Amino acid sequence: MMNTSWASRITRAALVMTLSFAPMTTTTVNASSSESQNIGSISPFDSMIIELNQVTLLPDQAGSTVTFTLTVRNNGNSDQTPMDYWMRLKSKSGSRYNVQLMPSDKNKSRVPANSSKQFTYYSKVESGIKLQDLEVEFYKLDFSQPNFERSLGQIPVPASYSGVTPADEGSIIQVDGNDIQAKIHKFSRGKNEKNYLPGITLSMENVGDTQLTLPDYRFAIRTSEGLVYPLNAKNGKDTSINPKEAKELQLSGTIPISVNPDDWELLITQSVTDLKMNTLVSDIKLPPVIQVSGGEPGQEYQFSDKSGEYTAQLNESYRLPWEDQDILNANVKLINKGSDSLPIPNMTAYFLLDNSVKVEVKLVQTDKAISINAGSSIDFQAVGKIPYTTQFDHIKLVLQEKESDTQTIDLVELTGQSDLQAIPFIGSDSSYKREDIGCNSKYTVSSINTYTGPAGDLLSAELEVDNLEKRFNAIAPMVAHFRAADGTIFPAQVSEITNPIGPSGKARFHVWTTLPQGYTTENMQIILGDAVTITKDDKQEVNKPDAYVKPVSFGLPVEKNDVKNTLKQIELFPYTISMSRIGTSIDTGKFYLNFDYDITKNSQTVTNTEGHKLVLVFDDHSGNVSFERSYNLKDFENPPGDKTTETESNQLKLGKKQSFTISVNDQNLIYKTEFLKKYNLSIYDEFNGQRKLLGKQSIDWFVYSD
Repeated sequence: MMNTSWASRITRAALVMTLSFAPMTTTTVNASSSESQNIGSISPFDSMIIELNQVTLLPDQAGSTVTFTLTVRNNGNSDQTPMDYWMRLKSKSGSRYNVQLMPSDKNKSRVPANSSKQFTYYSKVESGIKLQDLEVEFYKLDFSQPNFERSLGQIPVPASYSGVTPADEGSIIQVDGNDIQAKIHKFSRGKNEKNYLPGITLSMENVGDTQLTLPDYRFAIRTSEGLVYPLNAKNGKDTSINPKEAKELQLSGTIPISVNPDDWELLITQSVTDLKMNTLVSDIKLPPVIQVSGGEPGQEYQFSDKSGEYTAQLNESYRLPWEDQDILNANVKLINKGSDSLPIPNMTAYFLLDNSVKVEVKLVQTDKAISINAGSSIDFQAVGKIPYTTQFDHIKLVLQEKESDTQTIDLVELTGQSDLQAIPFIGSDSSYKREDIGCNSKYTVSSINTYTGPAGDLLSAELEVDNLEKRFNAIAPMVAHFRAADGTIFPAQVSEITNPIGPSGKARFHVWTTLPQGYTTENMQIILGDAVTITKDDKQEVNKPDAYVKPVSFGLPVEKNDVKNTLKQIELFPYTISMSRIGTSIDTGKFYLNFDYDITKNSQTVTNTEGHKLVLVFDDHSGNVSFERSYNLKDFENPPGDKTTETESNQLKLGKKQSFTISVNDQNLIYKTEFLKKYNLSIYDEFNGQRKLLGKQSIDWFVYSD
């Protein structure tokens, strides 16, 4: 040991250049615990052992940066001040490279008794140097030697050492004295025409005892050719991790498709601001890519973008009728399997038929959501149109992300079944339960009615929808078709209900079409779906739906065709009408029909009565007199602000009314009284000008009924 003041000054100068023995901010060891891997060791003193634990090499524009970690173990009973040796890197060719401590190691000079500490050094070497070409040489100043130094030993990097953590193991990274285990949980790789699209889920687990914050790490992929491509990281900076807690980072990027896709590695680097350089923190072998095969409904596909990693499922796929075209409709589910919410990507898509025919697609989000919560999912509907004569054997859905108005990138290809699925069928005695986020509801075909007319039969189904949400819910606009047993399609119309439905509330829609007169409705079904617009006309403020998604077919219940022989409890939804004390009289050339009525309403169900009328038809058995009166159902209730009273109105109104009178001018009726014996009073449900008989009562003239 040098005891002169001059020697001490030289040693202290050397100390600044070599060993300060301060704990560095970030140290990496290639092991599954905080215990370092021992590449080699020397013992310059009886009570001190120096181990070489980790050696990394990071190429840059000026050459390469080598970093290595030493563990100094003091097995003595007193503190050690290791001030008597220096070190450097040597190559097998004889080149020597100066080493320096990281800037954070300047203030440490002692290793306490019976303890150990880790320190990291760096050195700049020329390009082409390999780790296996290097060794760490330790020497001591000795002025008795010709070159004033005496060798204390070398620790060579073994030929078998790679410095790469195996894919199935964790790499321990030390941050401010705490250990983090970095481990790759998942590696997916999509591709488009130009690039591979890698996605990596990296778990960072705090295996220490105190909370820590991740430094500003940088991430990249190194290929088998040594090419390095940066990755984008979500939650990669200033992320706090509690003890025994793990946080997942989502990494994504692009790599040219011309690059060899085998044997990739994940590089974790950190910028050393004081030195204006990057150092390699960890090098982890990427596991095998998650392979996707088949094309069965529910098959999961992983993809990543700048926001994180997503899982996509291609579920039900349908081919639906639309005029002289067919609609291709597929359900796409986006799943967030991470621990943090993800934004909804700005996606576009297209169908690819037989790997050659491209069909433009509109993506419709059917869930009411603005993000994808951790552990949850949202649904999209992909919809496009093809000529109904188109035949194909294979179908794919290519999801893309829109980066700008002019640029999109492919995210993932979802392979569908060669045979598209049958539309889900709901029996006439069952209900369809819809479970979209924010749109939970139940659909039931409650009844059907056939209205006759000179141009054909009008078939109407009453579709009841229950709101299963805990808030008001606007029912999505619908498109419907009737499908006959032989496959014939009849486009249908759906009544519109604009008001939202309250919690546990109901709505009833009318779905109708015109059939040829006498056309059989046996085994007929309703095909129902959410209305969408895929082709917009900029000249129109409101574009009409030109497609539909989420199809479901309903069997039709048996139609009730019984005609009541009294005019009591006649149902004309949402109203029920009862008539009593029906009587006739003649006075001064006028005929009078009088009756009491009671009209009640089902207020629990919202409906649209547009186009519906109650029609009273009076006809004498002998044909001496007949007339009819029509009453719009929408006029049964006074609109807001209408001050018209029931006594001033000749309209039927909701509630009870005594001695409601209908008068008819007939100057000659007095001469026909001897022929007046009985008459019929009938109630018809009229819809869009066509009628269905609900009740018909035969009553004696000039006698009041019960």
